[in-house]
Amino acid sequence: MTFWSGPTIERRLSTVVDVPDPLCVDGAAYMLKVGSEYYVTPTDQSSDPKTRTLRTLGSGEAFAIPPGQFAYVMTEEIVTVPTNVLAFISVRARVKWKGLVNVSGFHVDPGYQGRLTFAVFNAGPAPIHLRQGDPTFLIWFADLDADAGDYAKKAKTPVTQMD
Repeated sequence: MTFWSGPTIERRLSTVVDVPDPLCVDGAAYMLKVGSEYYVTPTDQSSDPKTRTLRTLGSGEAFAIPPGQFAYVMTEEIVTVPTNVLAFISVRARVKWKGLVNVSGFHVDPGYQGRLTFAVFNAGPAPIHLRQGDPTFLIWFADLDADAGDYAKKAKTPVTQMD
């Protein structure tokens, strides 16, 4: 398994990201942006029923994940992982250091196409603020020794919105 370098990501970018941004190539990874949908679990101090549903963000709008709370955050980009590639995902260090932990898993299957939904937990002592359009997540791509072929068919169901 060989991980893609920055130049390889740049060269193949238009095949793996729907609206590629060359400025988001970061070393051997691509920075994914916070999308327009999120959900944060309510705190016991909140009586606002709107905190218990999926929320939509406008361009550049921000939200907070309180300490001790989970959130689902959808990416802005639609990602396509070729059937001969496996992808790995994470939260960027600048956000991780504040206490945001990725609990959604760490890979994206060969053949997957759709927006990614990150399940995260704020393990830090303060609210973590995220803004729509901010590059917050990372994805790395690694070539497989052979095409996953028919085994990848299960992963081709796109996830276009959080339910």
